[in-house]
Amino acid sequence: MQSIRRCVAAGHQNPNIWIGVRNLSTSNAASLMKSVGSLLDSLALKPGGTLVQNCGDSEVGKIVIQLAKERKFQTISIIDDKPGTPEIIEELKALGGDIVVPESYTKTWYMKRLASEISPTAGLNFSDGYQATAVCKAVADGGTFLTYGKKLPKHVVYDGAVRKPVEWSAFIKEKKLKVLNL
Repeated sequence: MQSIRRCVAAGHQNPNIWIGVRNLSTSNAASLMKSVGSLLDSLALKPGGTLVQNCGDSEVGKIVIQLAKERKFQTISIIDDKPGTPEIIEELKALGGDIVVPESYTKTWYMKRLASEISPTAGLNFSDGYQATAVCKAVADGGTFLTYGKKLPKHVVYDGAVRKPVEWSAFIKEKKLKVLNL
């Protein structure tokens, strides 16, 4: 966990950190809280700012929600579509989550409208696949996208749209996102 804090504080990439979020949750709670706090500090959000994250129902996701509430950040948390989703949403809201949505919601125009109204300036990616794209699409132009030890997709796909898939690097450049790979 020390190497994570140093990496975030230094603001650069550390190729030795490729631990999945679920594996991270085996660390002791105090250490995990400090590490997640360092991640949030690296985003340079101010009170009232909004961040969007995936894996909101993981141990790390729950800590992000709690620390964000303490720091007066608004959160949008994306969770997997699975049995018990309504109960999970209520649990995360009880922890302080402002907006909690299943992955299927992120594929609708409602999510696009929500993101444009709230304009999250930071995104935390703890997952492979579509959820990484969903987080990145939700982050406002010029925001910060932090991905933690996950391989990003090669293309950004627009479901149900006439628009062709866009290469990930072109999408990032178009949105003028600051990308942090930890």
